[in-house]
Amino acid sequence: MQKNLLMKNSKLLIPAAAMLLFSAPLSASELVVTVKNPLDTARVGAPVAISAAQIRSLDAAYSGEPVAVYEGGARVCAQLDDFDGDGKADELAFLLDMKANEAKKIRLITGDATAAPCAAGRVHAQLFLRNKSDNSITPVPSASSPTGNLYNSLHHHGPAWETELVAYRAYFDAKQTIDVYGKRLRRLELDASKWYPTDEQLKQGFGDDILLVSGSVGVGTLKGWDGAKALHISPVGNREARIVAAGPLRTVVEMKVQKWAYTTDSLDVTFRYIAYAGRRDVEVRVIGGKPFAPSIQFCTGVQKMQKSTEFFSDNAGLACVWGTGFPVNDTVKYGLQTVGLAVAIPAAIYHGDATDRYNHLTLLAPKGAAEFSYYFWAVSEKEEWWQMKTAKAFFDFSAAEKRLALNPPTVELGR
Repeated sequence: MQKNLLMKNSKLLIPAAAMLLFSAPLSASELVVTVKNPLDTARVGAPVAISAAQIRSLDAAYSGEPVAVYEGGARVCAQLDDFDGDGKADELAFLLDMKANEAKKIRLITGDATAAPCAAGRVHAQLFLRNKSDNSITPVPSASSPTGNLYNSLHHHGPAWETELVAYRAYFDAKQTIDVYGKRLRRLELDASKWYPTDEQLKQGFGDDILLVSGSVGVGTLKGWDGAKALHISPVGNREARIVAAGPLRTVVEMKVQKWAYTTDSLDVTFRYIAYAGRRDVEVRVIGGKPFAPSIQFCTGVQKMQKSTEFFSDNAGLACVWGTGFPVNDTVKYGLQTVGLAVAIPAAIYHGDATDRYNHLTLLAPKGAAEFSYYFWAVSEKEEWWQMKTAKAFFDFSAAEKRLALNPPTVELGR
């Protein structure tokens, strides 16, 4: 094993927070929140997130114990996640179907450790250490390197996660690129394919990698911005990948860098990728170790495709491409793939657009904030359940998806 490799081995990637759901029952408190859909559009499986701090504002004694969630008289699947690894839950998440402009009263019962009624197998996340001597792989919950590069030491080069619709991975190197695995069938596959399906699996309808990202932003990769060009996340004093949560309702995957020598500053930054069951969009929470200096800017965006690219921007934070290219250098065995890629940036941090040889870039300005979020998503033309076949169809979908992503259900505390 490399000297710069720090890992914790684990056969079962069960985060500490997930274990809270099955701990011994504690004294219970009943709390009520109102969840509102701010849009005049009905929503199916809309993500709702409530922080532990919000729960404590209703119950000062709350310290991260299990929470049961009830909509009316029915209990719904919910998930508690421990982001900082201190053994206490930091955020509660669940999904709601909501009518246009609907408000729902949701009951939270703290201290209820009985298992929630969650359907198994709706999300998955994985990280594997590769043994170079025999090419075997071992699941690990985290990986860390002071050089910032474990690209060749990790199977599929970094952490990967999926919903039924699509899978993504983040490269463990200076590029930290987000890559995409497209699917033919609506199902989970990474546990079986490990990102690289066999010939037999391909015959069975498995999906596969649909992008050749090279040095591009892929889809939604955050980069530095020096005013003229995109910058890789390098050099750093340490880079870490971590599977924070792997279900049952959502995956939370982190890439964290320390002492990123960026322009004239040294930054500690956590990139938290959150994906929900039944959805293809990923929320990227970018969290600084301190507020970002007002002068600091970043960029993200979507890559240009090799053979053809149709591009759309609403000049307000949405950038999309629909195009065709080879996903790998082996153009004999692997044919052309047609894909749609999109990013959506909130108006508060959107700072314009740019382009270079490989990318359509969107600029972000945190403006002194210590944390901000944006979204990305991808589709594949080969998806048999959807049959999205044109650039216009994807651009129309992305405009609607941006509106949903940037206007999540709101949570009001109390009755």
